[in-house]
Amino acid sequence: MAGPDLDVESYARLTRLIYASALDQARWQDFLTELTHVSGGVCTHLFGFDMPAGISLGLTAAGYAPEYVDSYNEYYGEVNSWAPGFANAEVGVATPSQWMCSKETLYSTEFYNDWVRPQENVAAGGGALIFKDVTRMLAFGGNIRLKDEEKLEAPWLRTVGLLVPHLQQAFEISRLMSGQSLELDLLHDRTIMPGAAVMVLADTGFLLYANASTDRLTEDRAVMLDDHAGRLSFRDPDAADILEKCLKQLRAGIEPISATFVSTGADGSRYACRIVRFTPEDHPVSPFALMLGYWRPALLVTVSPVAGRRLDRDAFMTAHGLTVTETDVAVGIAEGLSPAELAEMRSVSIHTIRNQLKSAMQKTGSHRQAELVRLVESSKTV
Repeated sequence: MAGPDLDVESYARLTRLIYASALDQARWQDFLTELTHVSGGVCTHLFGFDMPAGISLGLTAAGYAPEYVDSYNEYYGEVNSWAPGFANAEVGVATPSQWMCSKETLYSTEFYNDWVRPQENVAAGGGALIFKDVTRMLAFGGNIRLKDEEKLEAPWLRTVGLLVPHLQQAFEISRLMSGQSLELDLLHDRTIMPGAAVMVLADTGFLLYANASTDRLTEDRAVMLDDHAGRLSFRDPDAADILEKCLKQLRAGIEPISATFVSTGADGSRYACRIVRFTPEDHPVSPFALMLGYWRPALLVTVSPVAGRRLDRDAFMTAHGLTVTETDVAVGIAEGLSPAELAEMRSVSIHTIRNQLKSAMQKTGSHRQAELVRLVESSKTV
C-alpha cells in the first residue's frame, strides 16, 4: 500500500494488535511493524512510561535501522529537537512534526544532522500524546522521508487520530491489570521497608516498574530525575554515580551487584537507598517477567526516607533486652552495613559480630536479618 487512508480490514487488524499489546507488552512491536507496512513505509514508534503500570517503552519502533533505535535510546533521545514541542501538544490530538519544531530550526541541530538526515531524511510526519501527567507520559508517532511528505503525511496524521483512542484504552487496561499485581509481588521481598519507593530499572536505565511511593520522589524532581522518556537517575550526584556504576556492572554481566548508600534530596532530606541485581524470570511469582515484558537481568532500587525519623536506642535496647553492642550491631545491619564492615569499624572479628547479631535476632524473635531490619525501622519515630 502506498500511503492511502486505512481500509476497514487494516484498521481492524491494527486495533486487534493494540488490545493484544495491552495484555502482553512485547506485542507493541508487532503492532508497529504492521502499522509501518499498511501506512506505506512510515517509520513508526511508541515511547514513554507509565509508572503505576510498570511500563517503560524507551523507543519501541519499526521501520528504523536497529542501530538508530539503539543510538536514540542511548543518546539522541536526550537531544530530540521535536520533544519540547511534542511535550506541549494537546493530548490525543495528531500534531505534525513541523508544529513541534520548524524545519528551519531542525536543520541546524545535531539531532537532525546525525540522526534524522542519515535515515533518508525522515524529517516529516507527526504524532500524538497518548497521556501526559505526573505518573505517565506516553507518545505515539511516525517519521516520513521528506520525499514522501506530500503523499504520506496527511493520511498518516488521520491514521494517528483514528488509533489514539484505542491506544489510550489499551494503556488504561495495562495499568489496571499490571500495576497492583506487580506491587504485591514485589512486596513479597521482606527486605523492602513498608512505604519505600520501589523501582525496577532495565540495563539502559529505563524504568520497567515503579510503585505508588515512587511518584513522590519524581513529581517535584527533588530526589529522582527523569529525562521524560522513562530513564531515571538520582538528583544527588554521588548517588547518580553509584546507580550508573551498577548499570554498567549489569550490562557487563558482573555478579553480584549490591549497593547501599544515603542520597540527599534538594531540601536536605536524607534517603536510604539499596540497589541489587534483579532477574525477573527468577522471581517466585511466575508471571512477573511476562507482566514486565522484560526478561533480562535488571536492577531493583529501593529508596526510603530517613530524615526526621530516629531510633530511641535506649528504649529499643530495654524493650528487647539487648546489650549495647547487640543494639549497635542491629542498628548497623538496618543501616545497610555488612557484618564484615561492622567488624572493621568496631575493630573486632567478624565471628564476634556474627555472634552478637545472632543474639540480637534471638532476643527480638527475628528469624531472618530482614525481620530484624524491619523491626528496627518500625521502631523509629518522627
